[in-house]
Amino acid sequence: MSAGAETQSVSKAFVSVVTALGDDELIIGHRHSEWTGFAPHIEEDVAFSSIAQDEIGHAAAYYSLIARLTEDDADRIALGRSRAEYRHAIVCEMANGDWARTLARHWLYDHADAIRLESLEDSSNKGLAQLVAKIRREERYHLIHADTWISRVAHGPVEGRSKLTHAVTEMFWSAAALFEPFEDEDLAGAEDLLPVTSPKLQERFVAQTTATLDELGMPASVIRTGADETAEFVASSSGDLIASGNDSDSGASAAASGGGRKGRHTSDFESLWDDLTYTYRNNPGATW
Repeated sequence: MSAGAETQSVSKAFVSVVTALGDDELIIGHRHSEWTGFAPHIEEDVAFSSIAQDEIGHAAAYYSLIARLTEDDADRIALGRSRAEYRHAIVCEMANGDWARTLARHWLYDHADAIRLESLEDSSNKGLAQLVAKIRREERYHLIHADTWISRVAHGPVEGRSKLTHAVTEMFWSAAALFEPFEDEDLAGAEDLLPVTSPKLQERFVAQTTATLDELGMPASVIRTGADETAEFVASSSGDLIASGNDSDSGASAAASGGGRKGRHTSDFESLWDDLTYTYRNNPGATW
């Protein structure tokens, strides 16, 4: 690798983007893992455990890519940061809720992830492009799983369909916040690290998912109508927000300042972060 390519690989924009990608996968993987032993039946217990393992493995791969190029430690990146230093989209940290809510997030997240990964295969950073190509092959099965469930429930009994319709409507714009611009996105675009901007990818996400919802007879028209009311895309299951770890900030203030890509998270993330980082924080210097 040339000196110029090496410098580009470890740019501020590269670290910002790849850290956020890893954080999305780590946090959604942790939430998925919480269904182990609690899913509606044994097949889904196994399926969600497997998906969670994949997502956390992808997070580890992103963090390792950063660590190799910056002489950092992947475990520290994953588990050694304060809550306000995480850059995942808020939708990833939301409490699971019921099965319909989990399925809605699973479907929306994996479609958003598929759109972003497809674009990143053309990234100027060859290490990232190669990693993304590998991850896409594994994520394909997550997408099949999500699509199968959504179609199954959408064509099933009225009660399940009604719950899923409500969950998709509730979660949609929070999922669209996966395309909230990364920190240093302008720099990433200038480096061709991001071949397509986040707003453009969000347009693709909205078009593709609402078209599918139309086909399933679900409320795409309601979702489209609400698009103009979701400029900041900062949502939580409880409606309360924490700005950079400061409980005193109001939800309005947090929304005006941005969302998860800027380190602003909901109270849902407090207990999740405590659980996620407990062993690392209480065993300094340990390796596993």
